[in-house]
Amino acid sequence: MISERFGEAMLTIQNLVAALPASQLLTLSALPIILLLATVEWFHFRETDIFEVRDSAASIAMGAMYVLIAEGVMVVALVLPAYEWLYQFRLLSLELTAASLMILFLLVDFCFYLFHLAAHRVRFLWGVHEVHHASEHFNYTVAFRQSVLYAVVGVYVFFIPAVLLGFTPESVLLMLAANLVFQIFPHTQWFGRFPKPIEWMFNTPSNHRVHHGRNPGYVDRNMGGVLMIWDHLFGTYAVESPDEQVEYGVVSLINSTPGYNPIKLTFREYARMFKDASRPGPLSLRLKHLWAPPEWERPAIAPERDQQNPGTQSPRQLRHLS
Repeated sequence: MISERFGEAMLTIQNLVAALPASQLLTLSALPIILLLATVEWFHFRETDIFEVRDSAASIAMGAMYVLIAEGVMVVALVLPAYEWLYQFRLLSLELTAASLMILFLLVDFCFYLFHLAAHRVRFLWGVHEVHHASEHFNYTVAFRQSVLYAVVGVYVFFIPAVLLGFTPESVLLMLAANLVFQIFPHTQWFGRFPKPIEWMFNTPSNHRVHHGRNPGYVDRNMGGVLMIWDHLFGTYAVESPDEQVEYGVVSLINSTPGYNPIKLTFREYARMFKDASRPGPLSLRLKHLWAPPEWERPAIAPERDQQNPGTQSPRQLRHLS
């Protein structure tokens, strides 16, 4: 009886896996890749503080939820059907050749750059991306640290241009999956700087350490997924300084710790954002908390100041209401 049920369960799993698009199978393959890399890396750094058990456990748990739920269910159930519907409005019908594959690679990488930049400068998107940056450690388990909400907050909108141009939804998602799998490898302190041409062109461990730093000169830098050329073109590139140690984490947590609860980590920034938006004030300013940069704060408004310091209202303060 037990063996029969086990066989049925395994057959069900096999059927589910067989039904997944190639892009999602590639994403699922990232789980054992990261676990293997993290295990080897941990052994190498086992006598240092580069790993923290609770932090790594939280990252792995969030990564598992992301791959199984966001990628395994939400992308297949929501994103792929939406892409297939949009595909009927394509400008061209592009077959995959060596030339078109290179165009797709560049287009997806550029779209990822735009998404990544927006995820750092638009607070609603930062709410889903902040999860990845909240860790104050930097190792291969941090590559696991992704939000399960990615598929439902509009992230995949950024890759629609590739579908409308004429690449099939499956090829776009597969190229994006390959792009994301590549991004596993820069999440390490094991390697120093590579030769200058490689550092200039690609997302290396050194470039990505800068990206995860909250040092003033490192915040919102090195947004590229595979290539750094977009950062050079749009002025978001920064070189890791040998004289300045990278301080990992997010600016809003400098005086506190992010904790290790995957559920709280997933919704932490959204809770803060909606708390800020719920404060009394003009509707336009309340809503601005959703699309303004994460560090944006409302200008001082006279009634709010008057509650804190009665009798201090001035004409200059009243002008902030306009």
